[in-house]
Amino acid sequence: MPSFDRLITDVARQTLKETIEDAKGNEVFFLCSTDERGLIDEATPLARGNDSAVPALLQVASQGDVIVHNHPSGYLVPSSADVTIASEYGNRGVGFYIIDNAVREVYVVVAAFKREQIRLIERESTLQLLLPEGRVARQLSGFESRREQQQMLESVIDAFNESKLALIEAGTGTGKSLAYLLPAISWAVSNKQRVVISTNTINLQEQLINKDLPLLSAALQQEFKSVLVKGRGNYVCLSKVQTLEKDGPLLLATEEQAELQALIQWAHKTEDGSRSDLSFLPTQLAWEKVACESDNCARIKCSFYADCFFYRARRNAASADLLVVNHHLLFSDLALRAETERYQDMAILPGYSHIVLDEAHNIEDVATSHFGLQVSKHGLLRQLARFYSLREKEKVRERGLLPFLLHQLGSLQQRIDLNLYTRLDQHIRERLIPQREHFVFQVSNTFDDLAVFFRILSPEATNEARIRLTPEIHDHPEWQNSVLTAVRQFLQEAREFHQQLLALEQSLEYLPDSVLDPLLPQTVELSALTDRVEAAAATVAEIFGEPDEDKVRWVEIRTRGTNQWVTLKQAPLNVAQALGQRLFDRFKTVVMTSATLTTEARFDFIRSRLGLQRFTQDRLVEQALPSSFSYPDQVILGIPTDIPLPDHASFQKAISQLIYRSIEISQGRALVLFTSYSLLDNVFKELLDPLKSMGIRALKQGETPRHRLTEIFKTDQTSVLFATDSFWEGVDVAGEALQNVILTRLPFNVPKEPVVEARVEAIEKRGGNSFLEYSVPQAVIKLKQGFGRLIRAKTDLGSILILDRRIVDRSYGKVFLRSLPKCQEAIGKSDFVLQQIEQFFRKRKTPGQRASASQDASLPTAL
Repeated sequence: MPSFDRLITDVARQTLKETIEDAKGNEVFFLCSTDERGLIDEATPLARGNDSAVPALLQVASQGDVIVHNHPSGYLVPSSADVTIASEYGNRGVGFYIIDNAVREVYVVVAAFKREQIRLIERESTLQLLLPEGRVARQLSGFESRREQQQMLESVIDAFNESKLALIEAGTGTGKSLAYLLPAISWAVSNKQRVVISTNTINLQEQLINKDLPLLSAALQQEFKSVLVKGRGNYVCLSKVQTLEKDGPLLLATEEQAELQALIQWAHKTEDGSRSDLSFLPTQLAWEKVACESDNCARIKCSFYADCFFYRARRNAASADLLVVNHHLLFSDLALRAETERYQDMAILPGYSHIVLDEAHNIEDVATSHFGLQVSKHGLLRQLARFYSLREKEKVRERGLLPFLLHQLGSLQQRIDLNLYTRLDQHIRERLIPQREHFVFQVSNTFDDLAVFFRILSPEATNEARIRLTPEIHDHPEWQNSVLTAVRQFLQEAREFHQQLLALEQSLEYLPDSVLDPLLPQTVELSALTDRVEAAAATVAEIFGEPDEDKVRWVEIRTRGTNQWVTLKQAPLNVAQALGQRLFDRFKTVVMTSATLTTEARFDFIRSRLGLQRFTQDRLVEQALPSSFSYPDQVILGIPTDIPLPDHASFQKAISQLIYRSIEISQGRALVLFTSYSLLDNVFKELLDPLKSMGIRALKQGETPRHRLTEIFKTDQTSVLFATDSFWEGVDVAGEALQNVILTRLPFNVPKEPVVEARVEAIEKRGGNSFLEYSVPQAVIKLKQGFGRLIRAKTDLGSILILDRRIVDRSYGKVFLRSLPKCQEAIGKSDFVLQQIEQFFRKRKTPGQRASASQDASLPTAL
């Protein structure tokens, strides 16, 4: 037999060995990939051995892959069934190996095949697909060939063929999704190398999966498979469902049982087990009780492994050419790969080598979130409640993992040694549960003391305060004498509780298999929750450790009545190094695209924030493409210059009047974007009745779920939507439902937001101008996003009204104006601006207008 080191890498061998051990030596089938030497370098367990599962692997294996399975007997000579199946695999260029349980010996039934040589994307034939006579065009009625789309397509082809990084700004209407999907499909299919397409919003994911990819599937002659990949937490766990169905009264409070019962009934009927398949929106607490969790999963040892919705989805993803994901899932995957140093193996996602990041202007924010840490009082207490909770007035007083474990042990008592059973019972009742109570008390005390300290330190703080842990705070006497003392006590209680949990885990290992097997869900959950206690303590220790200039640490305090939420957070000051190590230096091709990547047509800002300035033109391609829309014909930009500055006391009253008059011109059909929820709320209250008397429905962000609010706005063509931060981007409303976008002020980030404040200070410290280098470019990109809400099709038209005169009064305002698409402009006094906008609508034969809104006499006396 060939030696292992000539067939399988050490990393893959370890994966095989650990998985077989987890399966208690039972038969497991693995899908394995090979490297350029022909050695297995990635092993993904796909099925336990049975007649129905094995042939199904043919659907996911491709040339160059190897199917590996173990013979528990240690006798490695292939059976007749092995030979039959291996023959089928061999016909497809797939190898077939048999190994022993110790993963020391291997029998090669069919040797691994060499992967095909890299096939470059054929430029001319791909470009022709998007020409008027091309196959894609024939699938689209009214297709228009766009020069900008062709240019982007060429750049993406080059990025794939030449293993480059690419920054591509493609204006709205370019058709950028087709321009990057065509090369991605071609590369993935031709080279059997999976490509990830990542977006920031679910709207774009749904467009890709439900519209663009089906279109290309119909148009192209080559077959490909694309899969929308969701995070594990989106799927229901059948093991949890079974436990709740059987023992719900022992685990659930009375008020929880009705909602959980509805989830259990749905779990038995759902096709894909995904939360999006639900007909109702469950509470977060209810969903957590049935959701899949990465650390609370028995994996191949689980009796539901073959039917698991999550693993079924992952097996489906393992056979896909294209994976459509969101940025958060991608960066979670990158973080895990950095931790394990396994860049080709299955992590959260199957292995991939090329990435397209759409909506790439969000990369820095997403990376900052995912490369950081956080722990909250509420979240920690919720985790501790999973161990134990006491309900004095209920029939079942004690609930949680520990009482349930005692109940389960009691039901299996006859199979357990009496001394071991007594020791376990005493350890849980006399040590763990009391220690858990001590820790709960200390958690509440520590976080409450923090809130008191910061309320005294910043008495002017609002109901939502974010306070950065600066050197001045670290040197404060009260911090040293009181806060850090409480933190040390917290860490001591956490360590003691963690040690008691580890002791319980160790004692449970002495139970016989006949007891441990039925307890598998509980022992897995115990291990997961134990690790979470340790991780929470480590996070607190890190955040309260020695000051680190490369990290931003802060406390968030939210108060609602008598309730108070306290969260500790840490984020990297700069994500450039982490992005280089985890993304740009690891993957051959990374295409980053968005409608808003530049300021004044330059990539300087995004390049510096992502750490791309170290790459030369040989590796990094930059391309800024204008929109295909005719903005001079479709848009008028209005900027009143006689309104107060945003920090003036009369600003709110002035913009309320202008917003009303503008809405009167457009007869509703308006999106009013704010940077402050308090200003939004005040203006909304002021305009609600006047708009209602005009027959216009006013919608406000927060009153209805975001997706529902957007749908109402789209269908009610005279409505007005008042919104803030998240609606500046990702809202796609084409046609007459939106003809008026009002931007109430330039969208500068809040300067006291901890990460912003720290990054500004770092720029100033090195001698830079933080306002021009950081604040202005960041605001420009967001303003471009807000501007982009208006025109979504070539037939759209309307007005953009910017109610912040700094865009023309201040020297930096030119940067904003030069970064926006060229269109008609009306800059001057309010009456002039509104008259010009009204004339614009009249000339374009929009729905009949009301009486002129440019006359003060038309305003309600309430305004």
